[in-house]
Amino acid sequence: MTVKRIELATESRLNEIFRPGDFLDCYAVAILPPDRPLPEILQYVLIEMPGWARTLMRLRDRIVGFFGIKTTKELPQNNSFRKSVAVGDHIGFMKIRSMSEQEIIVGEDDSHLDFRVSLRREPGEAGLVSLATLVHRHNLIGRLYLALIMPFHKLIVKSRLAAAARHFSEQG
Repeated sequence: MTVKRIELATESRLNEIFRPGDFLDCYAVAILPPDRPLPEILQYVLIEMPGWARTLMRLRDRIVGFFGIKTTKELPQNNSFRKSVAVGDHIGFMKIRSMSEQEIIVGEDDSHLDFRVSLRREPGEAGLVSLATLVHRHNLIGRLYLALIMPFHKLIVKSRLAAAARHFSEQG
């Protein structure tokens, strides 16, 4: 269940919107069985947050409101698990922007930055999925915001991918 940093696949749709100066990271883990549906994995990663991550999000929401940044409460949310999801639906507070058999992209736009998260089934190694985050910062507040949350972002991404790998391997 080792989460490793990888390069974004050239086939990822995030490459279509990447611009010089954008932030981009990508982590991968093997999730077994290898045919686990991507919507199921993504819902687990985004909805089943541990208490410490929910606490960080509540703290974030309290602080960002002072700077005119949307809180998670101001965004449409759907925290229910569904067998099927479609473009335009929400998983947690993130809107599904595109879907294919290989990749689901979710994200939101705000005054300080736009972000997209891609969950992608990587070809080659059975069960390997990647979670990539692309952030386009609009202004100084966006740059400061990203710099402040970066350590927490990495911690949450790695822990959620590891938790998903454990969860699905235990389910079989």
